Amino acid sequence: GEADSYADLKAALSRLAVPYRLLPGNHDRRANLIAAFPENGTDGNGFVQSVFDTPEGRLIFLDSLAEGRVTGELCDDRLGWLDARLAEVAGKAAYIFLHHPPVELGLTLLDPLGLEQPQRLIDVLTRHGNVRYIFFGHVHRDIAGTVAGIPFSVQRGLHARFMLDVVGDEMVEQAPPAYSIILIDGQRVVIHSHDFLEQWPLWSPATGQRVR
Repeated sequence: GEADSYADLKAALSRLAVPYRLLPGNHDRRANLIAAFPENGTDGNGFVQSVFDTPEGRLIFLDSLAEGRVTGELCDDRLGWLDARLAEVAGKAAYIFLHHPPVELGLTLLDPLGLEQPQRLIDVLTRHGNVRYIFFGHVHRDIAGTVAGIPFSVQRGLHARFMLDVVGDEMVEQAPPAYSIILIDGQRVVIHSHDFLEQWPLWSPATGQRVR
Protein backbone atom coordinates (compact mmCIF):
# COMPACT_ATOMS: atom_id res chain seq x y z
CA GLY A 1 0.00 0.00 0.00
CA GLU A 2 2.97 2.37 -0.02
CA ALA A 3 3.12 5.10 -2.65
CA ASP A 4 6.43 3.76 -4.00
CA SER A 5 4.88 0.32 -4.48
CA TYR A 6 2.08 1.76 -6.59
CA ALA A 7 4.62 3.70 -8.65
CA ASP A 8 6.51 0.48 -9.36
CA LEU A 9 3.27 -1.28 -10.27
CA LYS A 10 2.25 1.50 -12.62
CA ALA A 11 5.61 1.30 -14.39
CA ALA A 12 5.20 -2.46 -14.84
CA LEU A 13 1.62 -2.16 -16.10
CA SER A 14 2.57 0.57 -18.57
CA ARG A 15 3.81 -2.17 -20.92
CA LEU A 16 0.33 -3.66 -21.25
CA ALA A 17 -1.42 -3.14 -24.58
CA VAL A 18 -4.87 -3.85 -23.12
CA PRO A 19 -7.01 -1.85 -20.68
CA TYR A 20 -6.89 -2.84 -17.02
CA ARG A 21 -8.69 -2.16 -13.75
CA LEU A 22 -7.29 -2.57 -10.24
CA LEU A 23 -9.21 -3.99 -7.29
CA PRO A 24 -8.12 -3.07 -3.74
CA GLY A 25 -7.37 -5.91 -1.37
CA ASN A 26 -6.47 -6.12 2.29
CA HIS A 27 -2.86 -4.97 1.77
CA ASP A 28 -3.87 -1.81 -0.08
CA ARG A 29 -4.33 1.77 1.01
CA ARG A 30 -7.21 3.28 -0.86
CA ALA A 31 -5.95 6.88 -0.92
CA ASN A 32 -2.53 5.88 -2.26
CA LEU A 33 -4.07 3.63 -4.91
CA ILE A 34 -6.40 6.38 -6.12
CA ALA A 35 -3.55 8.91 -6.18
CA ALA A 36 -1.36 6.62 -8.27
CA PHE A 37 -4.14 5.41 -10.60
CA PRO A 38 -6.73 8.21 -10.92
CA GLU A 39 -7.79 6.78 -14.28
CA ASN A 40 -8.85 3.55 -12.55
CA GLY A 41 -12.13 5.16 -11.53
CA THR A 42 -14.10 5.60 -8.32
CA ASP A 43 -17.76 5.68 -7.48
CA GLY A 44 -19.51 8.76 -6.10
CA ASN A 45 -18.51 7.86 -2.55
CA GLY A 46 -14.76 7.60 -3.09
CA PHE A 47 -14.55 3.83 -3.35
CA VAL A 48 -12.53 2.13 -6.10
CA GLN A 49 -15.54 0.80 -7.97
CA SER A 50 -16.28 0.98 -11.69
CA VAL A 51 -17.85 -0.80 -14.63
CA PHE A 52 -16.58 -1.80 -18.05
CA ASP A 53 -19.25 -2.51 -20.65
CA THR A 54 -18.52 -5.03 -23.39
CA PRO A 55 -20.64 -6.64 -26.13
CA GLU A 56 -20.78 -9.74 -23.91
CA GLY A 57 -22.04 -7.96 -20.80
CA ARG A 58 -21.07 -5.61 -18.01
CA LEU A 59 -17.96 -6.16 -15.89
CA ILE A 60 -18.45 -4.73 -12.39
CA PHE A 61 -15.43 -4.09 -10.17
CA LEU A 62 -16.05 -3.82 -6.42
CA ASP A 63 -13.99 -2.34 -3.59
CA SER A 64 -14.09 -4.76 -0.65
CA LEU A 65 -11.21 -3.14 1.26
CA ALA A 66 -11.78 -2.63 4.99
CA GLU A 67 -8.72 -0.58 5.89
CA GLY A 68 -6.88 -1.91 8.92
CA ARG A 69 -8.52 -5.34 8.72
CA VAL A 70 -7.74 -8.53 6.80
CA THR A 71 -11.43 -9.22 6.28
CA GLY A 72 -13.39 -7.37 3.62
CA GLU A 73 -16.58 -5.36 3.70
CA LEU A 74 -19.19 -3.94 1.37
CA CYS A 75 -20.98 -1.14 3.19
CA ASP A 76 -24.41 0.26 2.36
CA ASP A 77 -22.90 2.82 -0.02
CA ARG A 78 -20.96 0.22 -1.97
CA LEU A 79 -23.87 -2.20 -2.15
CA GLY A 80 -26.21 0.59 -3.17
CA TRP A 81 -23.88 1.52 -6.01
CA LEU A 82 -23.77 -2.12 -7.12
CA ASP A 83 -27.55 -2.37 -6.96
CA ALA A 84 -27.87 0.62 -9.28
CA ARG A 85 -25.28 -0.64 -11.74
CA LEU A 86 -27.01 -4.01 -12.03
CA ALA A 87 -30.38 -2.34 -12.55
CA GLU A 88 -28.94 -0.38 -15.47
CA VAL A 89 -28.30 -3.62 -17.36
CA ALA A 90 -31.41 -5.57 -16.39
CA GLY A 91 -31.76 -8.60 -18.62
CA LYS A 92 -28.12 -8.45 -19.73
CA ALA A 93 -25.22 -10.51 -18.40
CA ALA A 94 -23.12 -9.07 -15.59
CA TYR A 95 -19.83 -10.33 -14.14
CA ILE A 96 -18.66 -9.44 -10.64
CA PHE A 97 -15.02 -8.93 -9.60
CA LEU A 98 -13.85 -8.33 -6.02
CA HIS A 99 -10.94 -9.29 -3.78
CA HIS A 100 -12.58 -11.03 -0.82
CA PRO A 101 -14.54 -14.32 -1.01
CA PRO A 102 -18.29 -13.88 -0.48
CA VAL A 103 -18.63 -17.58 0.35
CA GLU A 104 -16.99 -20.07 2.71
CA LEU A 105 -14.50 -22.25 0.83
CA GLY A 106 -13.89 -25.00 3.37
CA LEU A 107 -10.53 -23.55 4.44
CA THR A 108 -10.38 -23.50 8.23
CA LEU A 109 -7.87 -20.69 8.62
CA LEU A 110 -9.02 -18.49 5.76
CA ASP A 111 -12.81 -18.66 5.82
CA PRO A 112 -13.07 -16.25 8.80
CA LEU A 113 -10.99 -13.74 6.82
CA GLY A 114 -13.32 -13.38 3.84
CA LEU A 115 -16.05 -10.85 3.14
CA GLU A 116 -17.98 -9.81 6.24
CA GLN A 117 -21.75 -10.37 6.03
CA PRO A 118 -21.47 -11.98 2.59
CA GLN A 119 -25.19 -12.70 2.37
CA ARG A 120 -25.85 -8.99 1.88
CA LEU A 121 -23.92 -9.12 -1.39
CA ILE A 122 -25.51 -12.41 -2.45
CA ASP A 123 -28.97 -10.95 -1.82
CA VAL A 124 -28.25 -8.06 -4.20
CA LEU A 125 -26.90 -10.37 -6.89
CA THR A 126 -29.76 -12.87 -6.75
CA ARG A 127 -32.42 -10.17 -6.65
CA HIS A 128 -31.35 -8.94 -10.08
CA GLY A 129 -30.85 -12.39 -11.56
CA ASN A 130 -28.45 -11.30 -14.30
CA VAL A 131 -25.11 -12.06 -12.62
CA ARG A 132 -23.47 -14.83 -14.59
CA TYR A 133 -20.18 -15.26 -12.73
CA ILE A 134 -18.22 -14.02 -9.69
CA PHE A 135 -14.42 -13.74 -9.68
CA PHE A 136 -12.34 -13.14 -6.56
CA GLY A 137 -8.98 -13.87 -4.90
CA HIS A 138 -7.58 -13.34 -1.39
CA VAL A 139 -6.99 -17.01 -0.46
CA HIS A 140 -4.05 -17.70 -2.81
CA ARG A 141 -5.54 -20.88 -4.27
CA ASP A 142 -7.29 -21.92 -7.50
CA ILE A 143 -10.86 -22.83 -6.51
CA ALA A 144 -14.19 -23.06 -8.33
CA GLY A 145 -17.77 -23.60 -7.17
CA THR A 146 -21.21 -22.01 -6.95
CA VAL A 147 -22.95 -19.82 -4.40
CA ALA A 148 -26.73 -19.29 -4.54
CA GLY A 149 -26.64 -20.85 -7.99
CA ILE A 150 -24.02 -18.40 -9.31
CA PRO A 151 -20.70 -19.90 -10.47
CA PHE A 152 -17.51 -18.48 -9.01
CA SER A 153 -13.78 -18.97 -9.35
CA VAL A 154 -10.80 -17.95 -7.26
CA GLN A 155 -7.58 -16.87 -8.95
CA ARG A 156 -4.36 -17.90 -7.16
CA GLY A 157 -2.40 -14.74 -7.91
CA LEU A 158 1.21 -13.66 -8.04
CA HIS A 159 2.33 -14.54 -4.52
CA ALA A 160 2.95 -17.75 -2.57
CA ARG A 161 -0.11 -19.94 -2.11
CA PHE A 162 -1.67 -21.63 0.90
CA MET A 163 -1.42 -25.41 1.00
CA LEU A 164 -4.72 -27.26 0.82
CA ASP A 165 -5.84 -28.14 4.35
CA VAL A 166 -9.57 -28.44 5.05
CA VAL A 167 -9.24 -29.62 8.67
CA GLY A 168 -6.38 -27.60 10.20
CA ASP A 169 -4.30 -24.47 9.78
CA GLU A 170 -2.98 -23.84 6.29
CA MET A 171 0.73 -23.45 5.63
CA VAL A 172 2.17 -21.10 3.04
CA GLU A 173 4.09 -22.88 0.30
CA GLN A 174 6.44 -21.29 -2.20
CA ALA A 175 4.43 -22.40 -5.22
CA PRO A 176 4.84 -20.73 -8.61
CA PRO A 177 2.83 -17.55 -9.21
CA ALA A 178 0.11 -17.64 -11.82
CA TYR A 179 -2.20 -15.41 -13.79
CA SER A 180 -5.50 -16.30 -15.40
CA ILE A 181 -6.93 -15.58 -18.83
CA ILE A 182 -10.73 -15.47 -18.83
CA LEU A 183 -12.64 -15.96 -22.08
CA ILE A 184 -16.26 -14.77 -22.05
CA ASP A 185 -18.95 -14.83 -24.69
CA GLY A 186 -22.71 -15.36 -24.75
CA GLN A 187 -22.40 -19.11 -24.30
CA ARG A 188 -19.37 -19.72 -22.11
CA VAL A 189 -16.95 -18.62 -19.45
CA VAL A 190 -13.55 -20.33 -19.77
CA ILE A 191 -10.67 -19.74 -17.35
CA HIS A 192 -7.07 -20.66 -18.12
CA SER A 193 -4.52 -20.51 -15.29
CA HIS A 194 -0.88 -20.11 -16.32
CA ASP A 195 2.20 -20.71 -14.13
CA PHE A 196 4.19 -18.21 -16.14
CA LEU A 197 7.57 -18.68 -14.43
CA GLU A 198 7.61 -22.43 -14.92
CA GLN A 199 9.88 -23.70 -17.72
CA TRP A 200 9.27 -27.30 -18.79
CA PRO A 201 10.53 -29.24 -21.82
CA LEU A 202 8.60 -28.19 -24.93
CA TRP A 203 7.93 -30.53 -27.86
CA SER A 204 6.70 -29.74 -31.36
CA PRO A 205 3.52 -31.70 -32.22
CA ALA A 206 4.41 -31.41 -35.91
CA THR A 207 7.94 -32.86 -35.74
CA GLY A 208 8.07 -34.61 -32.39
CA GLN A 209 11.30 -32.74 -31.69
CA ARG A 210 12.11 -30.98 -28.48
CA VAL A 211 12.25 -27.22 -29.03
CA ARG A 212 13.05 -26.16 -25.45
